[in-house]
Amino acid sequence: MTREQKAILAVTPGRLLKEEFLDAYQLSQSELYRRTGIPRSTINEIVKGKRAINAEVAFTLGTFFGMDPQFWINLQSRYDLRVVQFQHASAIRARVKPLVA
Repeated sequence: MTREQKAILAVTPGRLLKEEFLDAYQLSQSELYRRTGIPRSTINEIVKGKRAINAEVAFTLGTFFGMDPQFWINLQSRYDLRVVQFQHASAIRARVKPLVA
């Protein structure tokens, strides 16, 4: 994996949640828990990049921040796809025989 790819993967959905939302609004993870009901452990694992943002969390974050929950789903999906592209693409391409129409 290249240095650029590693830098891209370092920007997880959880890092964006922390830097662009929690830090920007001066909210702690505990405050987010109190105001949304998302378990503290879930928030912490998302922020640390150890857990993905699922549909329920996306809906909750969207409701809390006054935005479309699809933002969070798209953020997570794009990140997941980059991980696969950077870490597993060659193995997938080696085993898959593309359909020829």
